[in-house]
Amino acid sequence: MKAGIFKPLKLRPFRTLFGAQLFSDLGNWLDFIALQVIVAYHWGLDETAIASVLIVLGLPWVIIGPFASVFVDRLPKKTVMIVCLLLRIVFVAGLFFAPNLYILLLFVFLKGTVSALYDPARQSAIRMLVPDHLLAEAVTLSQLSVNTMKIAGPALGGAIIAIFGPKSPFLFEAAGFFIAAIFLLFLPSLKEIPNTDNSGNSLKRKYWIDFSEGIKHIAHTPLLKLSIILSSAAFFIIFLYDGLFVFIAQILGFNEGSFGLLISSVGFGSVAGSLLLGQWTKWNRKPIHLMASSSVLSGILIVSVGLGGFRILDFPPLIWIIGACLLGLLGAGESVPYGYVLQSKTPKRMMGRVSSAAMSLQTFSMLIAPAAGAMFAKWMGAPSVMLGAGLTTIILGLLALIAIIKRRAPIQEVKEKQMEA
Repeated sequence: MKAGIFKPLKLRPFRTLFGAQLFSDLGNWLDFIALQVIVAYHWGLDETAIASVLIVLGLPWVIIGPFASVFVDRLPKKTVMIVCLLLRIVFVAGLFFAPNLYILLLFVFLKGTVSALYDPARQSAIRMLVPDHLLAEAVTLSQLSVNTMKIAGPALGGAIIAIFGPKSPFLFEAAGFFIAAIFLLFLPSLKEIPNTDNSGNSLKRKYWIDFSEGIKHIAHTPLLKLSIILSSAAFFIIFLYDGLFVFIAQILGFNEGSFGLLISSVGFGSVAGSLLLGQWTKWNRKPIHLMASSSVLSGILIVSVGLGGFRILDFPPLIWIIGACLLGLLGAGESVPYGYVLQSKTPKRMMGRVSSAAMSLQTFSMLIAPAAGAMFAKWMGAPSVMLGAGLTTIILGLLALIAIIKRRAPIQEVKEKQMEA
C-alpha cells in the first residue's frame, strides 16, 4: 500500500508541528513585499537600499546560525521554537514602527537571527518525532509548506498592502507567529538525546568540540556531503541568474503583467513537484540520483531560456510558461531529496548543528550570487549568463552522477565476489 504524502499527519505530534510550520512559513513571506514597498515607495530609496535589506536578511544564517546551533542541539527544542516565535513577534513590531532604513535593518537582522535558530530546532523536532519509514513523506510535506507559502505569502502580502496600507502585513505576520506558538504549546516535550561515553555515562562537552562534531559529520558522510555541495551550488546558480530573469523575459515577449504569470508558473511547478514526490516515495532509495538527474534536466531548460535570449529559440509565451512550470517541478526534485538526505543521514542529537551548517553554506551562495550575476551580465550580457548557468547546472548534475557511480562500483564488485564465493 502506498504511504501517501499525508500519512505523517496521522501522527498527532507531527500534525501539531506541521500546523505551526504552516503559519510560521506564511509569516516569513508575508513581509517580503512589504519591506520592498516601504523602502522603495514609502521612503523613496534606491536599489542599494533594497539590496541591503536582502543581504541583512540572509546574513544571520551565515554568521550566527552555525555557531548558535550548538546551543539549539543542547536545549529543549519545543522551548527554543516557542521563544523564537515570541521574539519574532517583538522584532516584527520593531519593523512596523521603524522610522528609517537603519532601524529597519536592525530589526531585519534580529528577525533573521531568531529564524536561523528556529529552523534547526524545527529540523531536529521532525527527526525526533517522525519514524524512519515516514521520513520521506514528512520532509516532502515540510518542503511543500515552504514552496506553497513562497507563492501565497507575497501574493497575500501584496493584497493586504492594497487594502490596509504598506505596513499592515507586519500585523498579520505577527498574528501568524502567535498562532504558530499556540500550536507548539500542544507539542509533547521532546526527549533530549545526551552525549554519552561507551559506558552510557553523560558527557559534558566543550562548545568547540560540539561545533566541530557537526562539521566532521558532514565531511565523513559522503551522501550528505555530496547533497549539500549539490544543493549549495544549485542555489548559487539560481540566484546568479534570478535577478536577470526579468530582462530575458522581455526579450522572450513577456510584458509586466505576463511576467508575473511566468514567475508564478515556477512556484506552481515546485508545489506540484512536492506533491508528486510525496505520493511516489521510491526515490528515497536513491535520492542523490534524483537530485543529479533533476539538475541535468533543469540545466537543459535554463540553456533553452538562454538560447531564447539570443533569439535562437523562438517559442510562443505558452511554451515558455510550461517550461517555467517544469523548471519549478525539477527544483522540487532537488530540494525534497536534499531534505530527506539531511534528515536520514544525520543523528538526532546533532540535527541542529548539521542543518545549520548546511543552511549557512547555501545562504552564503545565495548572498554572493546576485552580485556575481550582475557583474557577468555587464561583461557578457544577460542571455550569456543564462546560457552559462544552464551549462554549469548540466555539468554539475553529470559530475554528481559520475561520483555516485564511481562510489558504488567497488561496492558492487564486493557483492558479486561474495555471491560467487
